[in-house]
Amino acid sequence: MLDVVYLVATVALFVLVALVAKGVEQVLSRPRGSGVRGAAGGREQA
Repeated sequence: MLDVVYLVATVALFVLVALVAKGVEQVLSRPRGSGVRGAAGGREQA
């Protein structure tokens, strides 16, 4: 019985990590309105 609980807990942990990774990937791939390029005003700094 304890083996089944361990297996379910392990699978749940992997699912949780996968969901967190997917959420982080979506947040990082979202285009931002103001970034480093916006702060320079479109001009190239030397």
